[in-house]
Amino acid sequence: MVRQGKQLHLGRDVSDNNSSEQATAHPPVAVLTQVEKTYHLDAIDVPVIKGVNALVRHACFTVVLGPSGSGKTTLLNMIGCIDKPDKGEIVVAGCKVGELSDDALSDFRAKNIGFIFQNFNLLPVLSAYENIEYPMLLAGASAKKRADRVPKLLSAVGLSDKAHNLPGQLSGGQRQRVAIARALARKPKLVIADEPTANLDSQTGASILALMRHMVEYFDVSFIFSSHDREVIKAADDTIFLKDGLIQGIRRKGQGAAP
Repeated sequence: MVRQGKQLHLGRDVSDNNSSEQATAHPPVAVLTQVEKTYHLDAIDVPVIKGVNALVRHACFTVVLGPSGSGKTTLLNMIGCIDKPDKGEIVVAGCKVGELSDDALSDFRAKNIGFIFQNFNLLPVLSAYENIEYPMLLAGASAKKRADRVPKLLSAVGLSDKAHNLPGQLSGGQRQRVAIARALARKPKLVIADEPTANLDSQTGASILALMRHMVEYFDVSFIFSSHDREVIKAADDTIFLKDGLIQGIRRKGQGAAP
């Protein structure tokens, strides 16, 4: 990763966890090069992301940390192929996503990226099992594949006994666990979460962070999520500090702050 005008360390991490060692053996799952994004509000231009260079490592738990208005959501939306930069290049899973048509980009996003939302976004008329199964149905997965994967995901998030419960019959933490399982349904290379613990109490939020941390290792997938809570640094492999649309620095577990 690069702070504007200053090179940050990108060498091999010195770390005692498997994720950091594994990340060095694979190419990054996402790379941003001189990315800029400006929103146009009536006659006013509002620069949100200002020449960001960044990468998201394979099978790592990455946190984008910054105050409200720092550009966290915009950055995640561009990495998640929901929004496009005005300038610069974004490569996700080895693909230059800016070169894809809208239809191709939609297909690429559905196949390679999972999403977890603050408000869960579960379908209220579907059970926990059916909410997890739904992305696989949209993708045309066979009944056999669905019957094999969904119970495994429910077990992985500790909700096997809640498979037939509707979202309204689940606690906030349980609903977020369903959302995590749903995000993993199509075996994405990257899962993106925009402040996934914001609407949870501190104890439940901590358990959700621990669960996502475990999913990184269990499913060999990269997670990147935003937060304004500095406590989340404890759970992260990489922490990107964002302020006013610029990367201020990076901290890596086992290595501390980069110069």
